[in-house]
Amino acid sequence: MALKLITAPSVDLVSLADIKAYCRVDVSDDDALLPFLVKSAASHLETNRGVMGLAFLQQTWELYLDAFPSDEMTIPLRPLISVDKIEYRSPSTGAYVEWLAANYTVDTVSFRGRVVPVDSWPTPKDVINTVKVTFKAGFGATAAEVPESIRHTVKMLAAHWYENREAVSATPMQSVPLAVETLISQWREVIV
Repeated sequence: MALKLITAPSVDLVSLADIKAYCRVDVSDDDALLPFLVKSAASHLETNRGVMGLAFLQQTWELYLDAFPSDEMTIPLRPLISVDKIEYRSPSTGAYVEWLAANYTVDTVSFRGRVVPVDSWPTPKDVINTVKVTFKAGFGATAAEVPESIRHTVKMLAAHWYENREAVSATPMQSVPLAVETLISQWREVIV
């Protein structure tokens, strides 16, 4: 399985004014640094490799698989907004062909979005990355649609990094406050 970002979010999760207010900064000296820290904090937390395994703002991805699953297909980023297209490599030509949306059902309600074939999956050419799924994930297109607890967590982490800019320190370091872990835990997937 491989994921490729196609379209990144078009808006900022936390505005410069919001992070400056949160960090109690009233000068413009760090106006370039603060948005960078917000993006770094969001990147650390989101996507399938991040701490939370979420897409915060709406973004478009391609998921590549070496074969169709035996039953339902689980989309690795949540929350799933839509599956825009499913393609597979033709056994005869090897070129990607689109599998019509009438052939499958998309579940955007479950904790992890999924795709279920109406009858059965098609038979693609037996090569790597033979299946390509284009999908949108995220809470919405605007920052206001992302839960406040997530935006707060990003601000807390960015503020922590703003105050602690060095990778190492001569003074005893403490972990990020418990509040960050508490806020993250409500969004993590628990595997049982």
